[in-house]
Amino acid sequence: MTDELKRDPEDDTLANLDYLTGLPNRRRLYTWYSELGENTLLHAMFVDIDNFKRINDIYGHSMGDRLLVCVSDHIRTVSNSFTARIGGDEFVVIFDGHLSQDEVYARAEALIEGMSGLDFRRDILSLISLSIGIVLNQHARQSLDEILSRCDAAMYQSKYNGKNQYTVYDSEDRSFEISRNIELEMEDALASGQFKVFFQPKVNMISHDIVGAEALSRWQHPLDGLRLPGVYIPVFEKNGFISQLDMFIYEETCRYKSRWRGRSYANTPISVNMSRLHLYDREFPMKLMQIADRYGIPHGELEVEITEGVFIKDAQELIHMTMALQELGFMVSIDDFGSGFSSLNLLKDLEVDTVKIDKEFLKNSTNSPRGRHILRSIIAMCRDLKIQVVTEGIETKEQVDFISHCGCQIAQGFYYAGPLPADKFEDFAAEYKQDTLEAYRFRLGKGAICSEEGGITGRFSGDTTGFVGHGGPAGTAADIAQTAREQNFTYVDGILRDHSAISFPGGSVEHNVIEISPDAIVNDSYAVSVWIRPRELHSWASVIYIKFETGFASFSPLAWEGHGSFRIRNSREVNGWYDTAVCQLKEDCWWHVVLSYNAITENAVCYINGEPIAITENVPTNRYVKRIMVGGDVFQPSFIGDICELVFFNDAKDYDFVRALHHSYIDSPDYTGGALRSLL
Repeated sequence: MTDELKRDPEDDTLANLDYLTGLPNRRRLYTWYSELGENTLLHAMFVDIDNFKRINDIYGHSMGDRLLVCVSDHIRTVSNSFTARIGGDEFVVIFDGHLSQDEVYARAEALIEGMSGLDFRRDILSLISLSIGIVLNQHARQSLDEILSRCDAAMYQSKYNGKNQYTVYDSEDRSFEISRNIELEMEDALASGQFKVFFQPKVNMISHDIVGAEALSRWQHPLDGLRLPGVYIPVFEKNGFISQLDMFIYEETCRYKSRWRGRSYANTPISVNMSRLHLYDREFPMKLMQIADRYGIPHGELEVEITEGVFIKDAQELIHMTMALQELGFMVSIDDFGSGFSSLNLLKDLEVDTVKIDKEFLKNSTNSPRGRHILRSIIAMCRDLKIQVVTEGIETKEQVDFISHCGCQIAQGFYYAGPLPADKFEDFAAEYKQDTLEAYRFRLGKGAICSEEGGITGRFSGDTTGFVGHGGPAGTAADIAQTAREQNFTYVDGILRDHSAISFPGGSVEHNVIEISPDAIVNDSYAVSVWIRPRELHSWASVIYIKFETGFASFSPLAWEGHGSFRIRNSREVNGWYDTAVCQLKEDCWWHVVLSYNAITENAVCYINGEPIAITENVPTNRYVKRIMVGGDVFQPSFIGDICELVFFNDAKDYDFVRALHHSYIDSPDYTGGALRSLL
């Protein structure tokens, strides 16, 4: 090694030393470099500690300082060359240029592999690693900034490639030049419209309906083409430019939503990321409100995504920010849930609207029975807390089946679509946006066991062809009528002129019933409206039976003596029987029954002839409809009587709605039902 590249400068003073590690600081590095002869050959290395901020956040700055001292000693010892700490968790090593490339690579590998063997807490070491950028065969005639810029670009490439590795700068590789030029170009790029908004859809895995999207940035560079966020976001987070980009993406999202007015997907909620820098800006919620109001966007259609790691840094500030956003009507979600170590505290302390399960957490959790059980429990916990769950990174049908059976209905991932430019997203949304969240109406007249919309069909019990799922053909009316005759069904006059009803003859368990596709109910909250005329009353014979993954709901005109019942069973509880008891419905009279369950308030309400007859509170939510039966259930002999005007709603209904619905029937000039106007 040449004298001028010796490891420890002898003339260091306190002003030239890093106060914490004792290494030369940035000032001493530049002074030392300026004293090298211009023909001096050297190799340079830029070392960054991966996830170091997480250590400060979780364990405190004192522990972070101790870790820095330990790692700096490791770097100095292994590199055996001039080493400086230039700030935070960043180190620079200058090697004698006469070292072979293989020797430089060997020292980089030793630095990375030696991290796990440091004399430090194992739990902390398991969280960190090193990302290293190397530039070879440089001459000191260049400015140090040029050399470090190349090292820095290579280091960022290491991080982008997955961290815990080293990358050698290649002047022929355009990606290094991109990294080096990002900071120089970012301001002009934003001003000239090079940043574009892409939207990644969120899809209901049960109904296949688009229920939201996440707004994401892409950099359309005039020379390099499309730059992905992994290339520039780390730089922006480091230099603070991310806050400007966030606000630009938010405003662009509002602009697009204003353009979508009148389209089927106009009210689709869109989520936008919020960086940590906004956390300390008390005016941030008002800024969002002003932009949304300028474009006329309802606040409830905009969601602010906060990365889980933000919570660790300053929990109280995040709690305050969440409350401020929600008070203005914005939704708040936690992104990358499960990627850190604060997940349970998040659920305890933050009243967020949505949790987005991290794609890596999904991937790692599905590899073992224990992991799958934990994931299932987390989803159940979120749903019990009335927090919507979105699973990111869904890429396979197997993941769709597993996650939906865990109780999560909303997915975001390449199985459905990756991030799409605005025009492609509009095409996707127009195709996928369905009327799932409205209502499915079954007149149950002659040949009509499919919904009026044609999207949901059913079958008579015993039909070997089975019901046809969402969006499929319903078969001809003649075919259905023939099946009805074979199953002993007949048709009688309904409650409206020229509208018939199906007369159910009764039978043994699961016989002489109609099965409706479970796609008719895809939400936790729901309501069912139906007109019934009992012919014979038998205890616990069901008119409607809905089987969930975790229980069932049913309605019996006679449950026990003198009472009917809207019963909800939660199979997760030993004594999980919840009965909303009503009066016994008399025979040979038409009754309008509406059953409503609100998963937010956990209230079950039974309305009869437009009036709320009974309510039961604190009823746990059952999830994922697996089966819907009309005219019977899986426990008792089937219902004997007439049924018509069956409607499934994918939300709970209140008194005003039910009363108006009831009067839409009885005030119709075609009404002939003769239902009792009062139960008294």
